[in-house]
Amino acid sequence: MMALAMENPKYDWAYHTVPQAHAGNRRLLQSHGKGLGGSSLLNFLCFVRPTKEEFDALEELGNPGWNWDNLLSYMKKSERIQALSPSVDGERVSAIPNANNHGTEGAIAKSFPSHITEIVTPMLDSLEAIGVPRKPDASDGRPIGGFLSPTSVDMSTFKRSYAASGYFAPNKDLPNLLVVTEVSVLKINFEGTRATGVTVQQNDKTFTVNASKEVVVSAGSLHTPQILELSGVGNASILEPLGIKSIVNLPGVGENLQDHGLVSTVVEVPETFKSFELFKDPAQACEQQELYKKGDGLLAGASSCFAFLPASTFASPADVSTWSQTKPDSEPDLFPTLDPTVRKGIEKQYEILRRWAKDDTQPFGQLMTINGHYTVPGVTPDPAKRYTTICCAFSHPFSRGRIHITSSSPAVPPDLNPRYLSNSTDREIIVRLLEFTEKLLQVSPVKDIVKQITVPSEKDKEDLGKFVGDVLATIHHPVGTSSMLPRELGGVVDQNLRVYGVENLRIADNSIVPLEICSNTQSYAYAIGEKAADLILADL
Repeated sequence: MMALAMENPKYDWAYHTVPQAHAGNRRLLQSHGKGLGGSSLLNFLCFVRPTKEEFDALEELGNPGWNWDNLLSYMKKSERIQALSPSVDGERVSAIPNANNHGTEGAIAKSFPSHITEIVTPMLDSLEAIGVPRKPDASDGRPIGGFLSPTSVDMSTFKRSYAASGYFAPNKDLPNLLVVTEVSVLKINFEGTRATGVTVQQNDKTFTVNASKEVVVSAGSLHTPQILELSGVGNASILEPLGIKSIVNLPGVGENLQDHGLVSTVVEVPETFKSFELFKDPAQACEQQELYKKGDGLLAGASSCFAFLPASTFASPADVSTWSQTKPDSEPDLFPTLDPTVRKGIEKQYEILRRWAKDDTQPFGQLMTINGHYTVPGVTPDPAKRYTTICCAFSHPFSRGRIHITSSSPAVPPDLNPRYLSNSTDREIIVRLLEFTEKLLQVSPVKDIVKQITVPSEKDKEDLGKFVGDVLATIHHPVGTSSMLPRELGGVVDQNLRVYGVENLRIADNSIVPLEICSNTQSYAYAIGEKAADLILADL
C-alpha cells in the first residue's frame, strides 16, 4: 500500500524530472518523502544490504574510515532483527538470518513477512535450476543469489518501522530536542564562511534559527543540493546569474546524480493467487483487512523475491567485455560541460564500475518480484486477472545526471535531470536482464505457473532497446549530489561530512554517497546517520 502515498502531496514532494531524452522524452516521477522520517515514510520497505566491496570503494575514493567493517557496525547498531514466523519455511524461501550479521537492539525493525506470496518459492527454485543459488542471508556483504527480501516492518505491530517511529518517537520528550513541522528551510545563514544558522518559513512568517555549534543538513539527495545552492554554496557560475552571492565555489554540488532504474516484465498468474488486484474487489479487500488484524495477509508485510546477479550470469562474455571498457566520454553531451574536478571524480568511479563488470562477486543486475501488476506506461491491466511483476534493474548506473536551482526562490522546484539511459550501457544491461527473465520463465516450476507474459508484448520484443526507453521507471534511490570525495575530485564533503570551504556545516544523508550501491538506500541511510552522530560527538 506504499504506492498510495506516492504523489500524494500530503506525504510526497513529488518532483518530476525534465523530459528524459533517452527515455521517451518523458517526465519521470521522483518521489521524496514529506514529513517526519523523510522518504523512510513512503519507501517500499525492502532492506537489502550492499556488498563488502561497495563500502570499501568509499574508502578507495578517498574517504578514510568509510569501509565495510566500519559501516557494518553502524548498520547493526541501527537495526533489530526479528525472528522468522514459525509458519515460514526459511530454507524454502531463502531467509535464514545469521545472528552474527545483524543488530538486535537498534531503532529500526528488520524482519521477514509472515505471509509469503505464491511466486516466491517457485521463483527461487527456477533460479536455482539455471545456476543462481539461494542466498539464505544476503546481509553478509555477499548478496549474490536469490532470497526473500528483509523488510523494515515491525512484526510485533505489523506496521512500518521508519525514522519517525524508530528514532523520533522514543526521544520526542527529551528536553534538548525540538522538532518543528510545517516549516520550510529557505537558506543557511553565514557570517563570512561560517554557518551561523538557518532562515525558515512557516506559513507566511519568516524566522531565523541560530546555531550555537553547527548546522547539519539532512534533506536528502534532491533537497540538500537545493538548500546549499540557495545559500551560496555551489557552482558560482550557476548561482551568480541568479543573484545569489557565492560563499564558496563548489562545482560538485548538484552533480554526479545517480539512480537505479527498472523495467518490468509482467506475467499473468492463476486466479487463485492473492495479488494486489484483489483489492479492487470490496469483499476481498475487507477480508484482507480482517486478516491484517490477526497479523496475516497481504497488508501485514511486503513479500518480494530478489535475485542479485553478476554480469556474467545474464550477459555474454562479449557484453561483459564491452561493459568493462565503458568510459565517461561515452556521454559527450555531458562530460565536456562538467568542471574538471567533477569530471575527474566520475572517471575514478568508472574505474571501479569497469572492474565490477568482470567480478562475479558483484551484482551488476537485479530481479525483484512485485505481487501484482506494477505500473507500466501505456499498459492497462485486466482487473479480473491476477499478475506478478518481475522488475529488471541495473545495479550500478553508468549514466550521470544533475540537479540545480533555476531561481533564487525556494518555492521554485529545481531543474532535475537524472539523464536516465544517457550512457547506452545502462540500456544494454536491462535488455539482457529482460532476455534472461524470459528464459527464466521457461524453466519449471515457474513455467508451470505462468499463464502468459503480458509485458513486454510480442511487438515490444522486436525492439527491446526502444521498449526500455519507453517504460523505464525509477526505483527512487538517488545519490551523489553532495558527494563525499576529495575536493579535487569534485567532492562537497570530506570524510567527516564537513562541507569544503566553510565552517560549522555538515551533511548527513544519502546525497554524500558518491557511487550508487546495489542495495536499497535505507540499508545504509541509517548507518550514515549513526556514524554522523559519532563524528559530531567526537568534536564537541
